[in-house]
Amino acid sequence: MKIIHKLFPTPVFQFRVNNFENLNKQLSDYIYELKKNDEKGIQKSNVNGWHSKNFKIEKDNVPYNFVKAIHEHVKEVIVDGYGWKYIPEKVGISEIWAIINKKGTFNQSHNHPGSYLSAAYYVKAPENCGNIHFYEPNEVKKFHTPPVEKMTELSSSGFSVKPEEGNLLIFPSYLYHDVGKSLSNEDRIVISFNVSILPIKK
Repeated sequence: MKIIHKLFPTPVFQFRVNNFENLNKQLSDYIYELKKNDEKGIQKSNVNGWHSKNFKIEKDNVPYNFVKAIHEHVKEVIVDGYGWKYIPEKVGISEIWAIINKKGTFNQSHNHPGSYLSAAYYVKAPENCGNIHFYEPNEVKKFHTPPVEKMTELSSSGFSVKPEEGNLLIFPSYLYHDVGKSLSNEDRIVISFNVSILPIKK
């Protein structure tokens, strides 16, 4: 009898957000208005793409409605995925922003230190707009591995997800990822955010 203990898996959770069509219309208008008022944006992992400043989440504004729409998915990852203790007032989105990638733009490899979970939500995702790529977090394995004859889940060093409007990806913040160069003539719009969990006083 053979037993394989698959230790310390690195998950990427994928969800389909309900009623995303109407939500994405609101988000798209909101994000383009932000860009209109701040054409420069800020520089992070984006190469020639536009990166917004952090959203202001206020009662019943568009970002607030988005957070309400994805709240249960974040909770599911925390409770059912990781089995962490969930205390609502201790869990929150610490940063949330948008990126618009036009043709020829991309995002360099990076991670999100200082938080527990990170996410990407697709507001606009035309064909060939650039997949998101995730990379093996084991540093030793990345630089020292034998030739692979047959790719399996144990030999894989990367994973790619094609963006689709209405899809939400949630993953551990330590996981390095990048976004491929967009080959589309239409904009690719993504919302990213980080989730922090405050310590519980004993």
